[in-house]
Amino acid sequence: MDFYILKKQEEFVAIPANEQCCKEYLDEGYFYVDKVAACNEKSAIRSVQEKHNKVFKVPAKVVLFVIPIMLFAWWSVTH
Repeated sequence: MDFYILKKQEEFVAIPANEQCCKEYLDEGYFYVDKVAACNEKSAIRSVQEKHNKVFKVPAKVVLFVIPIMLFAWWSVTH
């Protein structure tokens, strides 16, 4: 089943992919995030939250990996 994922502040909501219902939520201040296929609302929300977490975790890991290398390179050049 397809679900629209909507977000208001930090709250995610999964609703069946029905445009009329989606418009009602949008009028209440929710923002459209994504459309996903899932078994139920909880699964739909979980899949979107995992995607959003990956977007932030991967760059953070890259930065944490690159900083020590940059510091070592800078130290090697200056000494």
